[in-house]
Amino acid sequence: MHRIAIFAHYDKNNLIQDYVIYYLSELHKFAEKIVFVSDSDVLPEELKKIENIVYHSIVGRHGEYDFGSYKRGFLYAKDNGLLKDCEELIFANDSCYAPLYPFDNMFSEMSAKPLDFWGVTFSDSGIKDTNEDIECRRFNHLQSYFVVFKPQVFNSEIFYNFITSVKKEETKQEIVIKYEMGMTHLLEERGFKYDFYCKLCKIVPSAHAAAYIGLVKKDKSPFLKREITLYRDAENFYPIFIKHLIKKYTKYDYNLIKKDINKNARKLTLSEHIKFCFKSYRRFFYRRRRKERLICFLGNWYSY
Repeated sequence: MHRIAIFAHYDKNNLIQDYVIYYLSELHKFAEKIVFVSDSDVLPEELKKIENIVYHSIVGRHGEYDFGSYKRGFLYAKDNGLLKDCEELIFANDSCYAPLYPFDNMFSEMSAKPLDFWGVTFSDSGIKDTNEDIECRRFNHLQSYFVVFKPQVFNSEIFYNFITSVKKEETKQEIVIKYEMGMTHLLEERGFKYDFYCKLCKIVPSAHAAAYIGLVKKDKSPFLKREITLYRDAENFYPIFIKHLIKKYTKYDYNLIKKDINKNARKLTLSEHIKFCFKSYRRFFYRRRRKERLICFLGNWYSY
């Protein structure tokens, strides 16, 4: 199948890390051409690392996050005729370690389904409001770190108008609501059918973060979100079993994750840690529904 991938990248140090290079090299086995778009001022010597993997690179700060990179990559692909014979257009970003498992099974299963677009994981909940007390449950949506579109979608006027409407927003929350959540809602509203690869998402809210162990072991998800290893969260306990999980159940090189952790993991001061934990535990134990807490817990640990 002829596929084109738009890969969104960001690195605070303007680097292309080893886990990204591996991800791109494996993705290239399924996407004939990859357009690499970085929201960073990546240096030419860094781009040399991927020059034999990607078809074209677009670099430079734009501040529009992954959808801003998707927009730039899509327009380049469209203007240069890359979409002419394309059977599937992939939007992917570097917020995951991948593939934990080869992409073969995922593409074989999902590409054969009578769908207009599909993703890996699905969420029925949105983001916290600015006061962090109100959960924004606007509508169900695919996680935007990996989404695949068929021609009837990416050649449509509605998709073109949507992607070209992406602009720099005041907050990341606005980006999530307008673009990540908004894209699924808009396409579904216009009659396009979608589905997702990981079935655990039907049981556990925000399974990509709340039930990552189950996703890897049970659903054989090729993806692990970087936020699991880089950011400590009292609602999603620090992943002391990540190394065990990766080494026992996948053939992914854990050293790629270790390098990223050593370079980018968020290190909290003692006062920050105490304040963060108190606030998060209080929100977790008193403001989340008991049933939801139980589901999230079981989602991660039921297969142990």
